Amino acid sequence: RQDRADLCAGFQQAVADVLSAKLRRALTAYLDEAPGRPTVAVAGGVAANAAIRARLETVCADLGALFVAPPLALCTDNAAMIAYAGLELFAAGQRDDLTLSARPRWPLDQSRPALVGGGRKGAKA
Repeated sequence: RQDRADLCAGFQQAVADVLSAKLRRALTAYLDEAPGRPTVAVAGGVAANAAIRARLETVCADLGALFVAPPLALCTDNAAMIAYAGLELFAAGQRDDLTLSARPRWPLDQSRPALVGGGRKGAKA
């Protein structure tokens, strides 16, 4: 039991470390371009994790950003919502031709250059 608890705590700490470091880097870059008081919104299952949420709140406080997250009761895993939406589309007769190539780091802005490690690997990317 203790090994399992230690493993889970270590994983949670690693996720909190990575997310807070990435948020700090992103906010710093943003503030270099657009000084002001940005707002950071966190939702879904990750916002329900008290340790991760606290670390992200700390980063926002350190850099003068506003932190916004729904009440814990409304922070649920988005997978159930996506599955339900898919079920509704399926029931309505909509089908996908499955020709879209999955890219885990799909760029949000197609006009911008790809980021290093942007998910493009192999001939099918």
